[in-house]
Amino acid sequence: MLQYLQESDFIRRYCSFMKAKLLPRITEAMLYLLAAFVLLCAVTLYIPGSGWDQIIAAYCQTDSDPVALRVFLTAAAVFALGILFELLLVMRTVSTDPFVQRNVHAFVRMGIAAELAGAMFTVRCAAYFTPMTAVCAIVMLLAGLFALVLAGVFRRAVAFKLENDLTI
Repeated sequence: MLQYLQESDFIRRYCSFMKAKLLPRITEAMLYLLAAFVLLCAVTLYIPGSGWDQIIAAYCQTDSDPVALRVFLTAAAVFALGILFELLLVMRTVSTDPFVQRNVHAFVRMGIAAELAGAMFTVRCAAYFTPMTAVCAIVMLLAGLFALVLAGVFRRAVAFKLENDLTI
């Protein structure tokens, strides 16, 4: 019984946290910070003396091409920024009405971007295998599938909402 009361208290606190719209605001702030960090990394990737030269040189000591690595990192940053931009647009609808057609399209675009990034990481694994690259490939492919499934769920929710609006 005590465990049930504790869980109920946790749920009550979580719901009040959500009602205060604090969680969406925190999430949106984190997405903005992450986008700024990705953009900073992508821009400084091409600035001499920014530290990336040493990192890329150390990484490419064995058999990786530094130019190919810069292109790969730039492409990964573009995919990440695209996904973050779509997530930020979805987050803006959370407090009002998230079940809109625009969010369905956003999840489809995020899913496609994540699948393309996962394919890019998979090709990178074939060319130059590292365990972390393989993990990134798996995570991106799964995230892409997750986003595409969410797009389907949102598509159904939008259809139900429109049908419900017509019956009233």
